[in-house]
Amino acid sequence: MSWREIYSQILEAHRDLSGLTTFKVGGEALSFLRPRSAEELAELYAALAQAGRSFRLLGGGANVLVEDGLHEIPFIHLDRLTTKAALADDVLAVEAGYPFLKLVSETVRDGWSGLESLAGIPGQMGGICAMNAGGRWGEIKDFIVWVDVATDSGEILRLKPADCHFGYRKSNMGGLVTRVGLGLERSKDVAATQACLAANLKAKGATQPLRVPSGGCCFANPPGQSVGRIVEELGLKGHRCGDAQISEIHGNFIVNRGRARFEDVLALIEQIEQAVKAERGISLRRELKIWRK
Repeated sequence: MSWREIYSQILEAHRDLSGLTTFKVGGEALSFLRPRSAEELAELYAALAQAGRSFRLLGGGANVLVEDGLHEIPFIHLDRLTTKAALADDVLAVEAGYPFLKLVSETVRDGWSGLESLAGIPGQMGGICAMNAGGRWGEIKDFIVWVDVATDSGEILRLKPADCHFGYRKSNMGGLVTRVGLGLERSKDVAATQACLAANLKAKGATQPLRVPSGGCCFANPPGQSVGRIVEELGLKGHRCGDAQISEIHGNFIVNRGRARFEDVLALIEQIEQAVKAERGISLRRELKIWRK
């Protein structure tokens, strides 16, 4: 089928994007597409590639800042790809649209151990995998057995971890994540695993602004350094532009205090970049993706 034929089956026109991002910032998508299966996603990807059309892949809306106004580029949303199945070899197969916060909670509840080390990370499974999300207690790559990706030829390929080229908050898979196989262990003490999850969430809540809208960490940490600590040392914590604010809890987060706009957040991002470059000679790498119209 052509991309137009696929569009007609799964298209939602003029969809508000701000409510779909963790920043609660963003404009409107002229074309909003919700594939009903991994196969349909692969078919759509191939059709768009053949037509030479670009698109935005929107998962859980974390680590992305979306410009205000009308976006004519199509948005693909994965909220229908949400199956989860435990396989015989202690691998948990999770589709790309599965909410990761929910997954962590459910695995601990159901007697699996491992993902409690990644407590409190927002987003969906596909994005978590693609950016190799993690923190002080580990990264998602530590648990990945295989990854299914849709290619621009319409195929779905199964990759081994070595084929994913995982790095610090990045990967290179050559396609769109459709499903991930996670190698988890059966917990020997479910109560202890639950206590560990609770402790990790408490520790994260004490050092990160989890209760207000944000996009997550704005920048990747330079080797051996902490962006949050640098921002604090430069006296930038708490600075505001409109309703956007550099978090008073963690300097690598910008939060939305109410009605922050795209330009407000971007102004603070650039302020941090310029100050860190001028005072420390460091060029920061953005972890937050900027999506313009």
